[in-house]
Amino acid sequence: MYRKFALIKESIEYGIEKNQKTIGGMMKNYVFICLVMLLCSCAVEPPPEVPVQTTAIEGDKYWTLDFFYFHKGKQTHTKTFQFVSRRDCFDTLYQMQVDSKKMPHHSGSGICMKQFVEQQKRTENDVLGYR
Repeated sequence: MYRKFALIKESIEYGIEKNQKTIGGMMKNYVFICLVMLLCSCAVEPPPEVPVQTTAIEGDKYWTLDFFYFHKGKQTHTKTFQFVSRRDCFDTLYQMQVDSKKMPHHSGSGICMKQFVEQQKRTENDVLGYR
């Protein structure tokens, strides 16, 4: 009987040792696979850098004429026009002022404007120039 218990005990200890070896071996394989995967993932090229897009604030492309009509000193209505060149805007402004004065008790006034932003280049159309 004692011999049977000794054999059972021996086989249980052998099984535990065997399991520990296989579990230890599996852990080593698992760690090795994780290490290889980590190294492979680091060796892959990083994704290309996406250029940073800055929101560009653009200025106006056209000269805007806002012309205000007055009757007996009170504003009646407004007209808005767009021009490519500054000279055309001012010439039209002057002509509209002259035309608005032709009717009694009427007048007109306007403003030519173009919104520029920093570092926006001025072209030959942005210069008032000579006639």
